[in-house]
Amino acid sequence: MIPQILTTSAGKTALSALAGLATGLFEPVLAPAVLCTVMVSLDFVTALSLGRRLRRAGRKVDSRLSSRRFGRFVSTLVRVYGALAVAAMAQRWVIAGAGGFDAVRVTAGAICFWQLLSILENESTCSDARWARIARRYLVDKARRHL
Repeated sequence: MIPQILTTSAGKTALSALAGLATGLFEPVLAPAVLCTVMVSLDFVTALSLGRRLRRAGRKVDSRLSSRRFGRFVSTLVRVYGALAVAAMAQRWVIAGAGGFDAVRVTAGAICFWQLLSILENESTCSDARWARIARRYLVDKARRHL
């Protein structure tokens, strides 16, 4: 059921204006947001995979998907989208014309680097691969977080 106000000419005009405002404000964030969403999703999947590897290794860990874990995933996405939105607003209203500096790209790059490190930590923990043994010298062992 569509509310009556949206079927009038004024309602359609107002809705179009709001959609245009939102699109114009957050259009620069759309592509980086998709990339960051993919990275956060990959981190989530590798964390679940780590839980399964730990369980197969004989450690007592609950590797099932839980609402708490999914809530952390959603919370991370909300923080990422918020950071990208703030970076877009800062770029538009504060940094505009600052010689090629792009706050949205820098923020997205930092988020992707953070997620890449987390993915590598997840994949190197409880793995017998040669690269994982080398990576564990420099990365955090996430087994404690899962136990």
